[in-house]
Amino acid sequence: MSDKNRVLILWILVILTAALSILAVMPFTVSFAGILGIACTLARLLFALIHGSHQLGWRKLGALFVITCIVSWCYESLSIATGFPFGHYVYTAELGPKLGTVPVMIMPAYFGVAYIAWILAHVLLDKFDRQIDSRSIFAIPVIASFIMVMWDMSIDPLSSTVMHQWIWRDGGSYFGVPFSNFLGWFLCVYTVFQFWAVYLMRTKQADNDPSDNSKSWWYLPTAYYGAIFLGAITGATFAPTGSVTDASSQVWPLKALYETLGLVSLVTMLFVTCLAFFKVQNSDNLR
Repeated sequence: MSDKNRVLILWILVILTAALSILAVMPFTVSFAGILGIACTLARLLFALIHGSHQLGWRKLGALFVITCIVSWCYESLSIATGFPFGHYVYTAELGPKLGTVPVMIMPAYFGVAYIAWILAHVLLDKFDRQIDSRSIFAIPVIASFIMVMWDMSIDPLSSTVMHQWIWRDGGSYFGVPFSNFLGWFLCVYTVFQFWAVYLMRTKQADNDPSDNSKSWWYLPTAYYGAIFLGAITGATFAPTGSVTDASSQVWPLKALYETLGLVSLVTMLFVTCLAFFKVQNSDNLR
């Protein structure tokens, strides 16, 4: 496949993800939110595979996929069984077949956003050479982990209460989600990124020539992360009235839930999107 065709397909996936993100938060789509969630996951997976194979090569991308799936499944299974590190929760049937107690789609969902977060961490740290060295081996995993948690903060209360894709058995202070979930998320994705960084540091060789470094390939993941953001801000714009009750019998106003998620995504995900865009635009290392 030519680079021109790859770029065209990737922009189509950005647009498709924007449309799915907007559609998924509309009140009239709640009854098939699980299907939309699976469609979003497949779009992210395809984007990561096409973009990642060009930027990193299949060997490195395959390593990220394997590490992400193993680590995320282990942490998810552990938490469902014991409550550590995320908290006590269970998945419903909304996300399809399960591997043990974890839906099969959860691991690719982690991978799709993990890849975007990894690339954006490179952008924010001006690491356009795509290499890991002694100065970035910890910095990139930390920044990428924050970018991942920003996404979870923007979706978890809606997914677990209104959409019932998973249920927090004891509720929580963040619209039914416990504080421990976000600490657990950071731990989980940091483990993924740190393992991957160590792997890349040990290989010490690139799969692609860094001279093939046009700005368009860095704008794409930036735009993709922004497309995911559109869901939360659309939900805030068309926030429904009424309320929802979590598993601990706490009642939450829907308008407050949707608008809070919109505000959170505005000052986290949109901020990262804007900062990454300007970093790419002003970089002298890209053509």
